[in-house]
Parts: sequence; C-alpha cells; structure tokens
Amino acid sequence: MKNQKITKPIFIIGCGRSGTTLLFNILKKHPYLVGTTGYPDGEDQVGWIEHGNCLISGLGSLPTINGGHTGYHYCLHMDEQDVTPQIVENMTSYYYDDVLSGSRLKIVLNKNPHLSNKLRYVRGIFPDAKFVHIIRDCLPVVSSWIQMMDNAQPHQVLYLPEAEYPCFWVLPAPENCAREVIFAKEDRIYPGGGAAMLVDYWSIINRNIPIQLWDSPEQLLTIKYEDLCGNSLETINHICEFCEIPTFIGVPFDINPNCNEKYKNHLTERQIIDFLQRSRKTRTLFGYLKKQECIEENCNLSKQIYFSGHNDRVCKV
Repeated sequence: MKNQKITKPIFIIGCGRSGTTLLFNILKKHPYLVGTTGYPDGEDQVGWIEHGNCLISGLGSLPTINGGHTGYHYCLHMDEQDVTPQIVENMTSYYYDDVLSGSRLKIVLNKNPHLSNKLRYVRGIFPDAKFVHIIRDCLPVVSSWIQMMDNAQPHQVLYLPEAEYPCFWVLPAPENCAREVIFAKEDRIYPGGGAAMLVDYWSIINRNIPIQLWDSPEQLLTIKYEDLCGNSLETINHICEFCEIPTFIGVPFDINPNCNEKYKNHLTERQIIDFLQRSRKTRTLFGYLKKQECIEENCNLSKQIYFSGHNDRVCKV
C-alpha cells in the first residue's frame, strides 16, 4: 500500500428508498468521479464485507440470488474502534486497484445506506472522506419500503432492533407461510405488525447521521431529495463545491419531479395521520415542518382524527 492513496472519497448515505441511487447515478457521470460497481447496484456491500470486515445486512437487487439477501442477517453499528491497520490497507488497496484502476486523478464515489450507522468506522478508514446525506420526506420513503417488501422481496422480512444506532436486519421469512400473518404481533418486523417501525427507521437513521459526525461537521453535507428533484443543477453543483470538484456543465438529469406524490396511492388515510404524527419531531428537525405548517397540520390532523373516529362510530352503530 506504500504508493497507494485514496483522497477524499465520497460516500452517499441516508435511509434506503431516499434517492441514494438516483444521486449516485447522477454524480458518477462527473469526469472526476468513479462509482463503485459492486453488488448490489454499486452499493458494493460485497466489497465492504470482503475487504472491510463490515457487518452489513442488505437486500440484493436480484431476489433469485440468495432469496434477495446480501451479507449477514444483522447490520451492526461500527465506529473507529472497529478499524484495524489491516482493514485500512485492504480497503485502500481495493479502491485504488479495483475501483480507480491505479489512477491518482480520480475520486471514489460509493453509495450505501447501510453505512449510515457506521460513519465513524468509514472515517476511521478514510479520514478525509466526504459524506453526502440525502434525506427524503417520511411518507414517500415509508410507502416505497412497503411496496418493495410487499411486491419485490417475498422471501425476507425487515427487523429494526432496539439500539442506539440501529439499521435494518434482513431475516429470512418462513416458507409456505404468509409473513404478515405469522409476524402480525411483532411491531418491529415488516411485513408483519411493524409498518410504523418503518417510520422509526426513517427518523432514527436520519437523526443519527449528524450525531455520529458531531466532531467533524465540515465532512457532512445534507441535501433534500425534494431539492434534487426541484432544483437539480443547483443542488448537484452545491454537492460538487462541497466535494471540491468542478461543477457540472450540460449534464442531463433524468429525474421525475412527481415521485413523492405516489405514496398517496399506497397508504391509507389512517396510516398517513399516524405516520405524520410519529415522524413530526424529525420532520421538523430537517425543515419539513415549519412552525406555521406544524400548527396547520395539527388542525388538519385533529379534524381528520375527529371525523375518522366519528365515521367509525357511525359505522359501528
């Protein structure tokens, strides 16, 4: 590793289903950046496990491979105490040889939501790393998880452990048995009884990202998915400035600005009310709920809860 050096690698982090892949696919078009290509979808969970001894549990992009599961069944918090000189050497060599092909002029770009509870571990390997945290409003993220787990991942369930820095564990579902039935009483498992757990996952992952980097805030940039969709060029160039690379010129961005509206077709009115209440603190923290909006939402939710309860009583009568 004597002549190998990885300078200011860029890591895209955040909740799964928040736009990490979209941002990754845009940024890897930059001539200065080289995106990782490891399975699945460039997240390179396999590379992190093999070269970094990373404790990752992930969902693969091919459900036919290992039932759609990648890595371990648990995804544990890691920090600088888990980094050894051998891990630093292995990851540096891997990125230098396999990702950059020995180029000193390029910068590594990796997106991996499962690193979101391991930021001090990543920084322990790459001390000058740049972290781009993308956050998307809660309801579209939860809706996207529900759709994916219900339709595209029939052999797995998600479990959110009670921990200070949790991430989803991916567990095998029993064969020949409906997941939502067998896990109906388990409020930390989805599919099962834990749809609200998806809200907690969104809240705690996003809140914990700046906490982990409390002593190096200059290494973290948080952007909103909504800004990426609504002000694409401005947002991307802001990221470029943060990463100390030239801004984009004339690069087309294939972005659907209406993706956030899809959740309305997949969540019930009751779920929307409950999930908005459950995520309010974190939504306010990240600017999704201003003071006046909070007042208005309180009024609207109160009305919906009242009329929903009133209708329930009428129906029962």
